[in-house]
Amino acid sequence: MKKGKLSGLKWMDRFTYLKDVPFDEKDLNCKGSKFQVVKFKPNTSIKPHYHKETNEIFYIRKGSGMLKINNNEFRCKPDDFFLCEAKDMHEFINDTNEEFIILIFKTNEKENDIFWE
Repeated sequence: MKKGKLSGLKWMDRFTYLKDVPFDEKDLNCKGSKFQVVKFKPNTSIKPHYHKETNEIFYIRKGSGMLKINNNEFRCKPDDFFLCEAKDMHEFINDTNEEFIILIFKTNEKENDIFWE
């Protein structure tokens, strides 16, 4: 068994956000699976992108922001969750003055499976 806390994460810089991976495919005993936590600083975003193989479940933990998936816009707030399937073009925009924290569950993740618009 493993346990973690948001307050105990070791944040790493990645593109325009910070992230930590509490559980990877070894922990989950499932190739291509991952659980990560992403933190967008105020007034930041990640550019539109998609994955050819990876599916992602986004769970909004803290703050609010905009999620765009395939030209659909969603105003996110804590306790919302979304399924982003392979080949779905998506981006997050934190257009607030607060941090925006998202829990992300990934399946079928492959190396270099991120393609920018």
